[in-house]
Amino acid sequence: MKTQQLKWLIFIMIIINAFGMLFPGLSSTFTPWYGSIAKHIIVNNDWVNLTFAGQDWLDKPHLPFWLTAFSFKVFGINTFAYILPGFLFNLIGMYYTYLLAQELYDTDTALISTLIYVSAFHIMTSNIDVRAEAFLLGQIIPACYYWLLYDKNGTIKNLVLGAFFTGLALMTKGLFVIITIMSGISCVWIYRRQFINFIRPKWLIALALCFIFAIPEILALYLQFDLHPEKIVFGKTNVSGVKFFFWDSQFGRFFSTGPIASTNPPPLHQLFFVHTFLWAFLPWTPVFLAALWATLTKFKNTIIIEREKYIFLLGSFFISFILFSLSTLQVDHYTNIIIPFAAILCAQWLVKQRATHAIYTIQKYLSYLLIGLVAIISSLILHQLIIIYCLSVVIISIIIMFYFRKKSNRTKILLYPTIAIAVVFIFFELVNGLEYVKYDAGYKIAQYLNTKPAYLIIDYNANLLSLEFHSKQNYERETNLNSIMQFNKPFYLVTKQNELPFILKQFPNVIQLQHIDGMTIKTFLANSIHPEVLQKELNNYVI
Repeated sequence: MKTQQLKWLIFIMIIINAFGMLFPGLSSTFTPWYGSIAKHIIVNNDWVNLTFAGQDWLDKPHLPFWLTAFSFKVFGINTFAYILPGFLFNLIGMYYTYLLAQELYDTDTALISTLIYVSAFHIMTSNIDVRAEAFLLGQIIPACYYWLLYDKNGTIKNLVLGAFFTGLALMTKGLFVIITIMSGISCVWIYRRQFINFIRPKWLIALALCFIFAIPEILALYLQFDLHPEKIVFGKTNVSGVKFFFWDSQFGRFFSTGPIASTNPPPLHQLFFVHTFLWAFLPWTPVFLAALWATLTKFKNTIIIEREKYIFLLGSFFISFILFSLSTLQVDHYTNIIIPFAAILCAQWLVKQRATHAIYTIQKYLSYLLIGLVAIISSLILHQLIIIYCLSVVIISIIIMFYFRKKSNRTKILLYPTIAIAVVFIFFELVNGLEYVKYDAGYKIAQYLNTKPAYLIIDYNANLLSLEFHSKQNYERETNLNSIMQFNKPFYLVTKQNELPFILKQFPNVIQLQHIDGMTIKTFLANSIHPEVLQKELNNYVI
């Protein structure tokens, strides 16, 4: 494709990535959870203490919550403001993927790397389902870029910027990000036998500067936890937030020795990220496998400077991949931070390939398969106007692909998969934003109560995360009915239907009852094909 065409395609994919911002609901468990923590910062003007459900919260570092809270302060507490900071950091990651690929190879490779980045399925979904990894993409990739330049020329600018982005990553995820950031360049040092670099003052100063930039996080943890040994965290007192940051948060998870660990790892959990990456990197997975095979089999025949580039990319990808696989605490979004390295590896390989390579045929039929599946599934599980939306997208995509059918294979291998994954993502967001939101009890209750007088909302054993995030009134959680008696009336009490008889005994003067049905996203997806089963699986809540 021509450079201008590639740029337009990247721009269109950025717009499609932002599609989920149009919808009000957040279906994931974690997004309303994290949103509620950031909401507490704004409501209470407390930028030191992270709190969830009235308890001090020690799990993730502060930076993502600070950034989200700042967004709430500017745009109000809503879904758009929650998504925006992570989305912007994702774009920073995209920009530095371009710069990193350009530094290693050339502009064509950089543009194709960028296109692969913005059309990798898990990165697209993570733009909307924002976790720490969305922020990390805009921190790890810039840090890798500046440390690569610092290794080459050692300028103050690269030192400061490399340390700054590494410090941000530390304040987002913790100590292990240094492994991902430095794994590629460390592998290059080992290949060159430059072992002295690991203890050179140049790099020791760089490491120290990284932690200087992370001081706001260390200070916040000290103020919230170390200064208050009386606080009960993880069921005990005398918990050090600083120690948690440097050890338990990362090493404790990895070795399953800390307070947050997996007690039931999946069978063959070492292979979890193998099959996860296969779908997370769609539609580019076949290209990655082909590029990886070609890189490994032809490694000995490449010139030294090319080998070092391969070592940098493979080291950055596989060391983190292996560490993920060895850990017993595994979740799919961990793969996001290694996708940029896979994108660059794919792009440099595609630039070199002939237009007759079998990968072009594979990608073409994979694109047809993805679009066909969306058409079939949308007609089965979606209802009313949303079917028209999905089918319209499918038809438009088919027309575009038909229009470009006489173009070269080089054009189609970039265009067809990009269109296909865009169709999948739009379908994904329509299901979440137009269909599932009808069954999200917390969101529905919040919409109802936000139109009523602003009394306190008490969640009694309902545990509705989306209600806490979307409600505009003050919010409390209670598991003890006697404790509720102490609150000043009037207030709204939200609970499950089966709790109602006990409630009415304690509160005979209830003046308002509203019933709301809802379910989790997993229950919704499992039963969407059969509407009658869907109705039977609904949970009943009472206000």
